Amino acid sequence: MKQNQDAITQKRAYFAENGMELSEDLNTIRITARFLPDKRDDLTDEEMEDMTLKQVEQEQKRKWEHSWKWFVWRLIIQLQSAGLHEAVYLSNPRYQDVEYRDFSDFEEAYLVHCEESGAGFGKSEWDKTMGVRLVSRLPKELIVDEDHPYLSVRDGVLFNKEQTELLWYPYWKEGETYTVPDGVTKIGYQAFAGYMTTVAKRKQDGSRVDYLWRRVFANVTDSGMDTEYEIRPASVVKYVFNRNLRHVIMPDTVTVIEENAFDHCIFLNSVKLSNALEEIRSYAFKGCKEMREISLPDSLERLIAEQRYGNRYRASFFPDNLERVNFLGTRCRLQPIITHKTWKLGVPYITEPYTPQFFYDIFRSKKDVTITFEAGNERFSSEGGVIFNKDRTELIYCPQWKSGVYTVPKTVVRIGKGAFARVSSGPTRVIFAGSAVTDIGDEAFSYCKDLTHIDLRSIKHIGDRAFAGCKALTRIDLHSVEHIGNGAFSDCTALGSTVTIPRSCRSMSSYAFSHSKRLATSLETLRVSQDTKIVRPDNIFLRSWGAEFVPRIDRY
Repeated sequence: MKQNQDAITQKRAYFAENGMELSEDLNTIRITARFLPDKRDDLTDEEMEDMTLKQVEQEQKRKWEHSWKWFVWRLIIQLQSAGLHEAVYLSNPRYQDVEYRDFSDFEEAYLVHCEESGAGFGKSEWDKTMGVRLVSRLPKELIVDEDHPYLSVRDGVLFNKEQTELLWYPYWKEGETYTVPDGVTKIGYQAFAGYMTTVAKRKQDGSRVDYLWRRVFANVTDSGMDTEYEIRPASVVKYVFNRNLRHVIMPDTVTVIEENAFDHCIFLNSVKLSNALEEIRSYAFKGCKEMREISLPDSLERLIAEQRYGNRYRASFFPDNLERVNFLGTRCRLQPIITHKTWKLGVPYITEPYTPQFFYDIFRSKKDVTITFEAGNERFSSEGGVIFNKDRTELIYCPQWKSGVYTVPKTVVRIGKGAFARVSSGPTRVIFAGSAVTDIGDEAFSYCKDLTHIDLRSIKHIGDRAFAGCKALTRIDLHSVEHIGNGAFSDCTALGSTVTIPRSCRSMSSYAFSHSKRLATSLETLRVSQDTKIVRPDNIFLRSWGAEFVPRIDRY
């Protein structure tokens, strides 16, 4: 292959400035003892004046951890951009249709054809508007000087000095399975992130591909595929962006998986997590689209949502195609998740564990995830993907994919808060026949858009916004209800012109059947007993609504 000597010289100088060396044959990267973290600032006397000794130690530790994080991030960026730039490939940012264009005047286009496999993308080009440079050669070996105070290498993989933290699994390594060594307690940020090493080089008509529009993955690669393929829009992801890592086995010494650790390892299909794992950070398995199942150990305590864009938090932990999640063990001791800060107030929004909101936050965009709990656990049981408390008296969560007619088990006495909420293609009918259900929690069925009929004959209490937004709901049977909460049937626009509230109802919110001014509704009249107390909500916003938002009330 034709080599760009200027690019090689520039790359070597770039490494040298950062305490790294590139071998003459371009195959080896050496990290010298000169490559060190930025010197952390010691606390001043003024800063320590009002601190206890413990607070001083904690602050020094925080400064060191911050310095270490940026040191590792800077190092990985250096290593991920280790290839030598020779040509530019461009692809659609969302990996849809591929456009072949002539950008011969593009200033970064070297127009050097790749005559060998082993080409890859460079991390440094991720965010370029016009494209990502294709590198012509990838290093084959990583070494670290023995006198480096903070880093070491084992079997070609980068670790901290003590080899308790796996920092980087080089993208040029081959093999389908990697077993994390005993003694490792932490998988670092983007530790398994790599870049493609095989590039399809011909179009369907046989001519060479000069460019693909911008997009790079942070992934492990597959160097075993053929070097030439016909490229069609539908197959560009399959052929161009290929990976190698299929299986990961973690020893019981691993306690933390950092964010983006397995980002877009798209052929990774099985992960055996450590039995001592305590923490998984956001996007740890993002883009691992071959993963269908994951088993979470009993030791897991924290799913950490990372703060991003000011007050927003990102709380996606698992890949979109996940079909089954198994909670192993008996303790089920996950802690609450901070997912975002509420609008204007800047107050963290806390998601309580094992609630519908919790499952929604961590499995969002997943329509068919089955969640199971190991038999013998102390808190939960599951049947057909539906989650209950241990003795099955409360239905806690119905997954997104449940549809058609659902019959609630006879043991259930309560439908929990948000249990069926946001079920986009959920049940059309829910039957309580033979069950002892008397209580429907707040938002239990809110925005179940396909729900058309529900038999509420045994129900005594209907919580706030329990059926809000159920726009397909045409029939409700309220035979013995005693309380109807605020907004319980708000925006239920297909209920018919008249709804009769039974004499058994002791109290109901005046906004129980309210609707948005923007929505057309058939409901005109509520028939309410003289004995039923109609309660106006304390919410100032609701009190500001005009009469047009609520149906007329006729007493009988």
